[in-house]
Amino acid sequence: MKIAIGIGLIFLAVSLGFGQRFQLVDSISIESRDSITDFEADDFHNVYYIRNFTELNKIDYQTRKRKIYSNQTVLENLNTQNILQITLKSALFNLLVLDNQLNQVQDLIEFPIETNFTPTLSALVDNNFLWGYDPVLQRLVLWNYRDKKAIRQSVILTEKTGDEFYSDLIYHQNKIYLIGFTKILRFDEYANLESVIPFQKFDQIYLQNDVFYYSDKGKLFQLDLKSKETKEISIHRSFDYFSVNNRFLFALKGRVVYLYEFQKNH
Repeated sequence: MKIAIGIGLIFLAVSLGFGQRFQLVDSISIESRDSITDFEADDFHNVYYIRNFTELNKIDYQTRKRKIYSNQTVLENLNTQNILQITLKSALFNLLVLDNQLNQVQDLIEFPIETNFTPTLSALVDNNFLWGYDPVLQRLVLWNYRDKKAIRQSVILTEKTGDEFYSDLIYHQNKIYLIGFTKILRFDEYANLESVIPFQKFDQIYLQNDVFYYSDKGKLFQLDLKSKETKEISIHRSFDYFSVNNRFLFALKGRVVYLYEFQKNH
């Protein structure tokens, strides 16, 4: 296994100005009186939400028609960042994989106790592999979920970076980002720790085109991984949840999703 010797520490400059500009261009109504417990959008501009922790709903952007999926278990950690596959946790630790028509495309991914691998965070790679973080092992692991065995793993992270609670895991362009409330760890595809990025508390976070978009206490921010700058984003509207794709920022307020189009900064 290849182990990186040096770890880059990236220092961030916080700008007092505003970041990416957005223009309100559309809205989508959600016909539900129940509690919405998770929210996402995909690269086709479709909107997904979980109702009362048990029912996944999709609203098609073109037709505005709704589809529903439920397997009678608790559903959470909805993830649509893979353009063709949707993942969400089912019954706590199991991982459910659907296509974007809400059809289950494979058996439930389970982590039997005898494998000694119980990830609290996971990010699907393809039809055989996922990255997972196990807080007991304190390692990032590339896991073959069909053969139920580890392929690669990081060093014990507390030995390199100190104690941290990690709440999100993102796999993007062969890089893996393990995200906590004080730092982001970036790994290469061999599970080598490349850099430690100072960070802050947040509610939701997404990665799009080398920019992290995240919310904290009702405000939106962007962290540019190239310029190392953090800026606040203003959309002049409060929100309950948000999501981003390659064209829009989606802001859910009440039962309406507002679509803001990315504008070029001049």
